[in-house]
Amino acid sequence: MKFIYSLVAVLAFTFAGFAQKGVYVKYETNIDASGEEGEMMAMMMNGSTMQVASSSKKTWVKTQMGTMMTMEMEMDLKEDQMTIFMSGMMGNMAFQGDPEELGKDEEETEGPEVVLHDETKEILGEKCKKATITDSEGNTSTYWYTENFKRPEGMDQMPNSIPGLCLQMEMGAEGMTMTYTAIEFEDRADMEEYTLEIPEGVEIQGLDAMQNMGGM
Repeated sequence: MKFIYSLVAVLAFTFAGFAQKGVYVKYETNIDASGEEGEMMAMMMNGSTMQVASSSKKTWVKTQMGTMMTMEMEMDLKEDQMTIFMSGMMGNMAFQGDPEELGKDEEETEGPEVVLHDETKEILGEKCKKATITDSEGNTSTYWYTENFKRPEGMDQMPNSIPGLCLQMEMGAEGMTMTYTAIEFEDRADMEEYTLEIPEGVEIQGLDAMQNMGGM
């Protein structure tokens, strides 16, 4: 379960700062798992998708994690205010606050190792370059990015060394590897279509409550 909440954090902060105007990307998910527990998790998360819409004013992300949960996030880039709504097996939960407040009192640790490769491939007509990131625990993630669009700002999961928008991401932990590949891309999205609304009656908690709940 810790991995699930860590994944939510990745999805929330990975796209918390696009500089483009009206960018929309939809990703499909492929899950490779080993072991009985991993295979069960993969079955529950089969059919997962992620949608991202972003402008210079806000970023919106909606992640459908199979039958487990749906996570929707909206980041007000002017006010540095993040709002998250989660629904699914654990019920409805909402969180809001300044993401910069999270972890500000934690001790600084050595950053991940980032390697930019010469290898390239095409995704949705965009020429993408390869980057790999290895964290302190030895887990390696692979990113394919296009330099035609700026990388997200204000996040920890993708270092500043990656100079572009990722159209494919491969992340692994706890015997499971999840690969997100862009299947739709639009560079003139109408941001009015992508707005997060918290259902009436759902208590809005601080972002630290979500952090503590997942052990992130």
